[in-house]
Amino acid sequence: MGKNSVVPITVALILALTGCAGPATPAASGPSTSPSTTPAAELSSAPASRFDVTCADLVSIAELEALFGANDYEPRLDWAPSVSPVKYAVQNTGGLSCTWGNDDVPVGGIPNPTYDELTVQVLPDATAAQIELHVADHPQGDAQPFGDSSGTICFAHSGLCTSNIVVGEAWIEVFLEGANVSDPASDADVLALAAPVLRTITKRVATAAASNTTPAVAAVAARTDCEVILPAATVQSVFQAAELPVHTTYHGGGWSVMTGAATLAGVTRCIVGPAGSDAALANLEMLPHGAWAFDSAQVQSGVWAAHEPVDVAGVTEQAYLLCPVGTISACSVDFIVGDDWVRLGTFINGQRPVEATDRDQVLELAGHVAAALE
Repeated sequence: MGKNSVVPITVALILALTGCAGPATPAASGPSTSPSTTPAAELSSAPASRFDVTCADLVSIAELEALFGANDYEPRLDWAPSVSPVKYAVQNTGGLSCTWGNDDVPVGGIPNPTYDELTVQVLPDATAAQIELHVADHPQGDAQPFGDSSGTICFAHSGLCTSNIVVGEAWIEVFLEGANVSDPASDADVLALAAPVLRTITKRVATAAASNTTPAVAAVAARTDCEVILPAATVQSVFQAAELPVHTTYHGGGWSVMTGAATLAGVTRCIVGPAGSDAALANLEMLPHGAWAFDSAQVQSGVWAAHEPVDVAGVTEQAYLLCPVGTISACSVDFIVGDDWVRLGTFINGQRPVEATDRDQVLELAGHVAAALE
């Protein structure tokens, strides 16, 4: 099929958030890793979509097979990249976030030439300013645009395309990998194969948006008091750092549907690391009104299947830990405070395998964060 796999593009979040309040160190309490026995409270419901179309309506199996070749394609809800406050921000604004693929997912960064993926994200109420920020880096320069305007780029060597499409106030972002082109092929060949599904997605989103009567989701302001949420002194104590770390500003790699959604949804991001270094000791993301990602329907769908159920001190609901000891990875724990979804991570930067103490530290720090947010 002439496919070479590359690592899927990760869309970065651009939120310049710094601490502005005085240090406040919450009382420490030891973490527990045993499953919670506390009865679950009623969580907020998943936000209503602003589009009268589902992922199943957006792309058919026949259209996937025309793009990738015959295989077993199905929606993917339980892939690790799908579970994050930033990605779920798209749905929190009434948008769509859909991924389809086969079972040939690259493991441990090892390329798999038979890997196929199509991811479509749609932001329903993109502002002109948000789109302009994106266009500054990625011009909407298609000679024959999909929708009102679009910018599409494809690569023959990987059967990969990325496309950003604006139709009305809807901003569509498409990533696909594994297009079924023959060797040798050109970039234009890949675009020609991808064009029908791009047109179809655009048409279906435009039709769904035109029939929409759901009111727009009100924008939420992100918190800027990172020193209160994630005090540097607490991070220093938990990680036994020799010097007091500092809060730093996150710098992403571009503006996208997810960054636009994260801004509208009020995603807060805090990073604490050594002064004068790009390294980080702890990273926090918080999605307001994101507790619905932990409800029984989400759990049963398998979105947390790769995570370990754990307790976080001071948190009533079940938390989920991703910290594979012995692997070259990192640690993160996801939990609920009030109606907000909090993800707290530690950075190991691939310098060594994850150790049991890393688990203990991220859970201990999560207890401090939960206390600070109460």
